[in-house]
Amino acid sequence: MTPQDQTYLLKAALTVDARQMEQASKILAGVAMLLNDHDIDGLKREALIETLWLLSSTFEERRDWLEQEGYICSEQ
Repeated sequence: MTPQDQTYLLKAALTVDARQMEQASKILAGVAMLLNDHDIDGLKREALIETLWLLSSTFEERRDWLEQEGYICSEQ
């Protein structure tokens, strides 16, 4: 892979990261608003929990991909 290809790949990765962070911010703000509702029922609570699990797994998958591509070092 040429240095220019690496630069393009890094820029693409950072662009996707920025979009995911924006989406995550909106999702978390929505979850926080809903959790402030003291009348929330069980189904809504389960949906919020599933949303948080989905968001968490998305970040883990993204981190794994960045690690595989050599953009971040694995934890030691």
